[in-house]
Amino acid sequence: RGKLGMEVRYQIAPDGQLQASNQIRLRQLDFSARVAGSEAPDLPIRLAVALLADRDGVIELNLPISGSINDPQFRVGAIVWRMVLGLIGKAVTAPFALIAQALGGSAEDWRQIDFAPGRSELDASARARLEQVAQTMAQRPALRLTLEGQSDLERERRAYQQEQLRQRLLEEQRRQLESRGQDGATVEPPSAAESAELLAAVYRRADIPKPRNLVGLARKLPAAEMEALLLASIPVDADRMRELALARAGTVREALIRLGVDHERLYLLAPTREAKTAPDGAPWQAGVLLGLGNE
Repeated sequence: RGKLGMEVRYQIAPDGQLQASNQIRLRQLDFSARVAGSEAPDLPIRLAVALLADRDGVIELNLPISGSINDPQFRVGAIVWRMVLGLIGKAVTAPFALIAQALGGSAEDWRQIDFAPGRSELDASARARLEQVAQTMAQRPALRLTLEGQSDLERERRAYQQEQLRQRLLEEQRRQLESRGQDGATVEPPSAAESAELLAAVYRRADIPKPRNLVGLARKLPAAEMEALLLASIPVDADRMRELALARAGTVREALIRLGVDHERLYLLAPTREAKTAPDGAPWQAGVLLGLGNE
């Protein structure tokens, strides 16, 4: 059930060339369950409606037509029907392109939220993209979003180790601030000199094999050598990469909830063991893949 309104404009030139526009408005669409034994095509109608309908449940479609009425194969009804079927097909094959077509913008804005290799924090670019996603979700209340964290053991091994070492340096910085009676909840990025001191402190505390002198004491090493030993001691395996992928998906979910998206419209998927190929042959990028569905 529903309401259909149309505004059409057809112009036919003396030579039979047709230029036409069909502005279609659909409202209050309501679907029953599929009839048992029906031979009607099993099309993703509900998903297409969720992608196209605004927050008031209204779908606006503009279907332009051109051609020659002198062509015996030219049929307006058949063309309109093919265009409608094409929109429905896009709901499955290219849902991001369909929603971009309806709302403007780029389908690329919806495919993935990028993260720096080895890390699970959002940067300014990712936060801006999530704001766009949240606004679109507000305009399409029947949509749900799936979040699939991505990571790659080989591509991110070194970056993951560097990020874990950076976290240890920050923890050491907080510990030193708190030992001096200062607030360690928020810390400023350390200077180069401070970083060297923090690295030496982390190295002293680390329970790792260390080069020793003749009397068995740990030798004083250059900062580069201490850093290399600490990085080599940080384990990286498939389980840790899976945790990183899950952390990324969780970060995106929490950010969208803070931006007003209902948590019941967000679904976390288990990360895959291997990173998926980037769309359109682009270089692989760590991140969270987004998927669209209807409630």
